[in-house]
Amino acid sequence: MLITTSRRPSPRTRSFARALERVLPSKYLNRGKMSLREVFLKGKELGFSPLMVISERDGNPSRLEFFTSNEKPEAYILINVDLSKPRGKIDTENLTFHCEEPELSHLLSKYLKIKLVNENYSDKYNRIWIKTGPAQRTIMEFYDNKGNLIQPRIYLREWKEVVW
Repeated sequence: MLITTSRRPSPRTRSFARALERVLPSKYLNRGKMSLREVFLKGKELGFSPLMVISERDGNPSRLEFFTSNEKPEAYILINVDLSKPRGKIDTENLTFHCEEPELSHLLSKYLKIKLVNENYSDKYNRIWIKTGPAQRTIMEFYDNKGNLIQPRIYLREWKEVVW
């Protein structure tokens, strides 16, 4: 997956994009003045598909949009992010995810192309764990193969596949 940002991102959004690159099988591309079409072409040139664009609101990352072949998003996730100091890295070659939200598990497996596992969390895998936390908030957390929590922590507010 190729990760980029909306135009003129804040330092917090760029930092979040680099943090995602550390925990997902992806590459971060500094967008600069590139149009979305140019980003698609660059992604194809580098061998990355699909594309994730991080949008922001008031200088904070607020939305993940997923694209595969056209210039309209095919899915989105509204987010809040815990931008504590980044720590750790995950071996993304052996990454799996466990998701307690069936609709979201389908969406993420389609765009992230990561193996979905249904058993409970285990320390022996690098894992994305999507769970319901306090106050019924859906949380995406990243764990290394020793069971250590890796930043960032993402709070998912809403998600949807879009049909054009």
